[in-house]
Amino acid sequence: MSITLNTSLSRLIIFMSLMLIGAPMAMADHDEEYDPNPPSYFVTPATGTGVAAAARNTQFLCLSAIPIAPANITLTAQTTSWVDKHNQVIPSEIPYVAGEVNWKNVPNSHPEFRTWVENGQRHFKGNGIPNHPTGVFPVQANTPAYSYYAAAPAEGYTSAAEIPIAPYDLDVTVPADPVYSETPTCINDLMTGVVTQTGAVWHANLAYAGVWVDPIAALPVDQCWGHPYNTMYHYHGFSWKCFPNQGEAHEHSPLFGYAMDGFGVYGPRGDKGDLLTNEDLDECHGHFGRIKWNGRWKNMYHYHVNNEYPYGPGCYRGAIGKTGMHIKHSHGFPSSSGLPVDSAPAKEREGNMQH
Repeated sequence: MSITLNTSLSRLIIFMSLMLIGAPMAMADHDEEYDPNPPSYFVTPATGTGVAAAARNTQFLCLSAIPIAPANITLTAQTTSWVDKHNQVIPSEIPYVAGEVNWKNVPNSHPEFRTWVENGQRHFKGNGIPNHPTGVFPVQANTPAYSYYAAAPAEGYTSAAEIPIAPYDLDVTVPADPVYSETPTCINDLMTGVVTQTGAVWHANLAYAGVWVDPIAALPVDQCWGHPYNTMYHYHGFSWKCFPNQGEAHEHSPLFGYAMDGFGVYGPRGDKGDLLTNEDLDECHGHFGRIKWNGRWKNMYHYHVNNEYPYGPGCYRGAIGKTGMHIKHSHGFPSSSGLPVDSAPAKEREGNMQH
């Protein structure tokens, strides 16, 4: 299925928007305690940050759904109420999407996910519904996040506040034994990885709202650091509250999931439990180190999520896997044109990004 976005979405802040081995099996429920200590801030990119080359503190993008050269894309810092003058996103200040939906109790939407390895490939199949509660979408009127979503038009809806979460065909295949390359590969698809702890996915951290923005600095998420686009629930960064296995504070973080090149994506702590900064990682947001891989300890390349943009994989070190979903998004950018369409009045555009 392909999706054609109309030009009204040029005004929309589009919110972009992984350890089971062996035979196919259903995703198990998780009862571990969640990490109660959120990061005190996230570092969002400064105005002028580019996406045309592999580098720390950015993403290396070549998104097929956006008909514009990456060299023509630079990010603009946001001034929403939860971003301070140091370009820090303050989680305690975010007007999170309110409410709680336990999807195990929703008819025809019970979380489904399985993963297995076959013929050198790691497969992920499911319906995209996470195994944890989410915020209430459509966003409820008279809640703190509502005005942000209601200010954003959305194709097929009166506003983005009406977009629900719904099951979809999550179908991804990646190399089971990824091979490291010295030459980074750009991110060519909206989905950047699968969170096997929950059965949902990560999306690239880029959105278009008249200017190019970091989604978490421009639009509220729910308490699990996620929200839907085109009804597809996804995360931006890591969830300290809703990823069930956060590991031990004095140890290397556990596996959260897999990037689209098959390498593992681990939590924010390195050896001895030290929290990793971007300076500890390479331009793709990863490094070599000792990790538990397929049940055994091994020294190999892997990615981390942390609290500094791009929060997870910024490019790929392995051959990119494939998806059978056939769904393309353009991050709020008009898919039918190579140039931005900016038909919203200046005041309305400002309302899309600010409270």
